[in-house]
Amino acid sequence: MIFLLLGFLFLSAGFSQTETFKENSKWGIKGNGVVLVPAIYDSVFNFNVSNQVCLACYTTMASSANKFIKTTNKVFVCNYLDRKGKRLFVKTKENDTCSVFILGKNTVKQFSDNPSYFIVSHKNKKYLLDLYFRQKTYQPYHDIEYTLEPNFLLVKTIGEGNLISAGLVTMQEEPIVPFLYSEIKLNPKDSLIVACSAIVRPNAEDDIYNYEGKKIASYKRHIEMATKNFVIHKMYEPKEYFIVYNIENKQERILNGDEIKVFEENTILMRNKDDWYFYNMLTGEKKYKR
Repeated sequence: MIFLLLGFLFLSAGFSQTETFKENSKWGIKGNGVVLVPAIYDSVFNFNVSNQVCLACYTTMASSANKFIKTTNKVFVCNYLDRKGKRLFVKTKENDTCSVFILGKNTVKQFSDNPSYFIVSHKNKKYLLDLYFRQKTYQPYHDIEYTLEPNFLLVKTIGEGNLISAGLVTMQEEPIVPFLYSEIKLNPKDSLIVACSAIVRPNAEDDIYNYEGKKIASYKRHIEMATKNFVIHKMYEPKEYFIVYNIENKQERILNGDEIKVFEENTILMRNKDDWYFYNMLTGEKKYKR
């Protein structure tokens, strides 16, 4: 973990006009020769691609979660800081506030992945904020993921038996798809949402929603992808293959391959082993990529 942190220190220096520096065995950040973050931390992560937010951490000892063997381990606890040194405070659903965050396995990725937002974790619950420390979500989600649609978030909750359920909300936390699914995919070209029920509700149907959150179709077979004219099912027994279903004439075509992606209205991009090709679902024509 320590070598990973130190490696990221130097890598992150290229993300912005600022640079990390070391003084008396502690780390800080400078910008144009001006100290923005004093060298009082055991580790710092430079301002992310937005050049607005950085992560400054120090080490402490914490008790392990093992209830049978009590041990203490060294952990990194962090503050999110803006360019003026202001600390981020997150308000939880219980009206508690927090400004100190444990550095976890995905903390740096969630902090640096998006140029407009970042995700923080408090007591294993995720919250979304913008670059000006304005909190966007207040519900304690188990996980938050960005989607192909900028106004939608894929969010997950964890319930009895540690069962994880996925749902879809807007940036304003307005519900679009309820927490009844194991997987949710978006087709932005046709403004469609595919929701898979497997694991969460093993015998339930897979559903298709529009962007207003209205369920417009349901199928017993697993839905891999949907367009306005076709539904593509993935079958797993006796072997894996796809079925392309024409919604208008109800005809089906069997398609062998490993992966599919929406390309345009009636054409998908298909991978079969190492070969990618375009497949016209209307005509059945294949055209290999060069």
